[in-house]
Amino acid sequence: MKKWFYLLLIAGVLVGCGQQEDEASSNEPVNGESEENVHEEASTDSAVKAEDSEETEEAVEKESDQELITTSQETESEDEPQQSQDLTQEQSVNEQDIDIEFIKNELKIGMTEQEVKELLGEPSKTGGDAKNADPLWLYNIRPVKGYYFEGPFENPEIIDALDTEGLKNREVDIILFLSWKEGKVDYISANYTDGQGDIKEYRLFEDGTIKES
Repeated sequence: MKKWFYLLLIAGVLVGCGQQEDEASSNEPVNGESEENVHEEASTDSAVKAEDSEETEEAVEKESDQELITTSQETESEDEPQQSQDLTQEQSVNEQDIDIEFIKNELKIGMTEQEVKELLGEPSKTGGDAKNADPLWLYNIRPVKGYYFEGPFENPEIIDALDTEGLKNREVDIILFLSWKEGKVDYISANYTDGQGDIKEYRLFEDGTIKES
């Protein structure tokens, strides 16, 4: 009787051990799958973070590029007035090869202010004449450095005085006056010296009459 009892006890122990091994075996794949899921989730998170990082870097680069473009445009915009000023200086009457024949052939009665500026550049002075205070432009063609003529009038707006000494001394090559009427040239007077140093004058009147002396 005791012998059968021990046999049954041993069989029960063996069966119990077998069940524990089966449970342990069945748990191993679950743990393995869990670890794989953890690795996959970690990989997914890393990929998402990497994509976010790349997108952030691209956004920063785009923003930086946009700032560079904006700065470049602002610099170009700031440079435009300077370039325009430089262009005006290059077109200055001091540097153009303007002689009396150029004035005779190119300046016409009825020209507008813009047309005259395109031809001669900005005037040396603007003001009026002493007789009627009509609008007047003065061009000093190729003056020497530091050339200045004040004129005899107390009113600095009167600018039709001729600097004969400046012409004789070759301080200025040509002194040109343009009178205006309703925004158009209606009288031209160009004063210069000939080969002997004598002062000459070319005048073109509103009706097209030409006088030279």
